[in-house]
This record gives sequence, C-alpha cells and structure tokens, in this order.
Amino acid sequence: MNMDIRVVVPESMRPEVDGADWFWDDVGDLKVRICPMSDWRYEAMLGIHEQVEAVICKHTGVTQHSVDVFDHQYDQTHDNDCEAGDDPSAPYKREHCFATVVERMLCGVLGVDWKSYSDELVARYPGPRHKKP
Repeated sequence: MNMDIRVVVPESMRPEVDGADWFWDDVGDLKVRICPMSDWRYEAMLGIHEQVEAVICKHTGVTQHSVDVFDHQYDQTHDNDCEAGDDPSAPYKREHCFATVVERMLCGVLGVDWKSYSDELVARYPGPRHKKP
C-alpha cells in the first residue's frame, strides 16, 4: 500500500468534498487531498489528520463510503462540516477523535496556535454545499 498526501486546488477535489479528503484508489492506495492553507504547517497537520483517520478507519472496518454518506448528510443540516467526525452518530467518531489527538500533538510540536488553525479551517472550508462553482 502506498500513501499519498497532496495539496491541490479546490476544483480538483471530489465535488462532494470541501477542504480535506481521503479515499482508497482501485489498487488499494490511500490518497489524501487537502486544499491550500496560509501556512505549510496547517497543511501538514490537516493532511496527517486525514491520513491517520483513514488508516484507523481501514483497520476498524469503517468504509470510505460510510464516511462520505455521513459527511454529506451532516453538511445538509449544519452550517460547517469541519467537525462532522465529532458528532456522536458519526460512524468514524473514534477514528476522527484519535486523528485529532495526533493533529493537536503536531500543533504543539510545530508551535501552531490551535485556535488560529481551527478558525482558518472553518473560514476556508464551510462545507460542500457552500463550495463555489
């Protein structure tokens, strides 16, 4: 298995995704795609969060499809989808929360202010239904 994290323009992401995404390709390789942010450390933290979440989901049997379906439904009823994985009914809640722990540890090591990082995520990526055409 190969794992690939890339920063890409929003237009090249899957249409149902806004800002950060993970998916398994046809040969079983993990693809993580995130959109540009103002600081390379933010991009690293977000990409690693997605990678950790995907790997744990694979291990625990949570499918990409179930995550996509939940995220889509969540986006329809919430103004911001950045924290869909924190919802108690998320099929990947544990996996997302563990990935957030890793992300927060990186935040400390890299000297990033968590609130500034989180505020940028919310401002830049309000959810797929708010995506500009």
